[in-house]
Amino acid sequence: MAGLHKAVYREQRSIMKYDDGRAILYPNETVIENYQPEREEGAEKDPPTYTAYQYEGEEGDGGYIRDCADITDLHEVANAIMRTKYELSEELALQRHYQTTPEEYADQWKAYCDFADAASAKARKWLGIKE
Repeated sequence: MAGLHKAVYREQRSIMKYDDGRAILYPNETVIENYQPEREEGAEKDPPTYTAYQYEGEEGDGGYIRDCADITDLHEVANAIMRTKYELSEELALQRHYQTTPEEYADQWKAYCDFADAASAKARKWLGIKE
């Protein structure tokens, strides 16, 4: 997996169409109250603080580019979020291992299930779908 990059914005980001069949998404959000931007060169004083939204992802802008044929489809969006952490082969391997030796993979399975639940909740939020 590529290195991660952080980027800060004044507005929240979610998911946007990137190109045919792919989307750019921003699932790893940190809200920063009273964010102090750097003083521009030659400026006499610091710019005003604001509430900032920091994203961390593989792309330089803090996002991830993933397969997502329809950014309005709950399952497509949730799957794209899942793919920011688990490749399909990793997900299938974890499921197979958990089925054969659940005691050995209990912690990994719980982490996977928690991430899947969070991905679904985030997709619902982004799409404005009530629980």
